[in-house]
Amino acid sequence: MKTDSAVVKDAVTSKKVASDKLLLKVEDVSMRFGVLAVLKGVSFSVPKGNILVIIGPNGAGKSTLLKLISGLLSLQEGEIWFKQHRLSKIPPHRISSLGITQLFQDVQLFSSMSVIENVMVGCHLRTRAGFLSAGLKLPQAQADEQRILKRAMSKLSLVGLEQKAWDNPAGLSWGQQKLVGLARALATGSDLLLLDEPYSGLLADEIDKLNQLILQLQRQGMTILIVEHLTDVLMGIGNQVIVLDYGEKIAEGTPDEIQRNKRVIDAYLGSG
Repeated sequence: MKTDSAVVKDAVTSKKVASDKLLLKVEDVSMRFGVLAVLKGVSFSVPKGNILVIIGPNGAGKSTLLKLISGLLSLQEGEIWFKQHRLSKIPPHRISSLGITQLFQDVQLFSSMSVIENVMVGCHLRTRAGFLSAGLKLPQAQADEQRILKRAMSKLSLVGLEQKAWDNPAGLSWGQQKLVGLARALATGSDLLLLDEPYSGLLADEIDKLNQLILQLQRQGMTILIVEHLTDVLMGIGNQVIVLDYGEKIAEGTPDEIQRNKRVIDAYLGSG
């Protein structure tokens, strides 16, 4: 039987990344909108399987950084590498096919589709049947559609909404709609998941459920970047924390290190 100290050690070890292989590397990235410098020489690396939490006050450049990684914004200065690919050399529409998916604050579900059809949209990134085959409903296209349906249902089951598969998403609660958006993002089969304020508008029990889902995804090998204001929630699940302030990275480390960092306390966390 394990001692209490051994159990604690196992818990801490499970928070660390088994592999030191880097999945994402951001090098000296700067971004300006007119005269406003949104990011100033930001650099960091993310090993495969990490949960990276990016915190900072409003206007710190957090969401802009996610959009640069996902290709929604073009790089002005610096470089971003993903799986050894230099993203500045790749067209934005191809970045998602490399394995990067972003879930936005506003999930923007299609109200003309059912819940399961919304999730199936994410699967179509990796369909096999061509346009002609799909249009003529050839056997390959029909088999592809069944495969997509099965995959989408598995992602709905993962977030606990398989019973809502054929409902209209407009009838779901805000928390449930966010989970549908997460299921759709997971259906893309990406390796890197970017979450922009995923906890906004959620109730306490929904926050707990999302935390458990994120940790489950990490155990399955997914790498996750989270931008959020709820630092007390995120400090419990992140392996790695980066703090931005007025576009600059002012600190990086484990949650414990960040919570003890005087500059971070003064700039953002506060003495409480």
